[in-house]
Amino acid sequence: MNQKRNSIFAIVMMLLSGSALALSSDSEQPIYIDSDSQNLDMKTNTVVFTGNVFLRQGSIRLKAEKVVVTRPTGTEGSEIIDAYGKPATFQQTMDDGKKIDGEAFDLRYEVGKSFLTMTKNAVLTQEGGNQIEGQKITYNIDKQLLNAESDNSSRVTTILQPQTKQDKN
Repeated sequence: MNQKRNSIFAIVMMLLSGSALALSSDSEQPIYIDSDSQNLDMKTNTVVFTGNVFLRQGSIRLKAEKVVVTRPTGTEGSEIIDAYGKPATFQQTMDDGKKIDGEAFDLRYEVGKSFLTMTKNAVLTQEGGNQIEGQKITYNIDKQLLNAESDNSSRVTTILQPQTKQDKN
């Protein structure tokens, strides 16, 4: 079983590694956030955006019902962005021009660590139809390490499209 899991993991990593590099310029772009309301707590360095929240930075697009941005150390670049929705969704363009879409009820992005955690009905889809579904998906963007986990009521599902279908998209 462990060998099968490692084989699937290797296939998934090959699937994502060639095109999972986000646009290099995204992190250098300003972040724009639109919402119905916003609350700032200067003591805790926390901003809460609620109601039809739309965040964009370069090619990144995020939609959620609530987004909480925290700077635990008060230092730029250490932000933690938590997004909540039914589901919360995001899209990003990779350096090769392909798009990657994600959705989950809870999303967490740790800016300083380049670490994304998607929980509760997480789905990650690469343009061309390749897809990973699980209750929890974590992705270390810099190291290109992806992990998908299930729970007692579900399993991790991976859909790999034939190369000919991917080439058409």
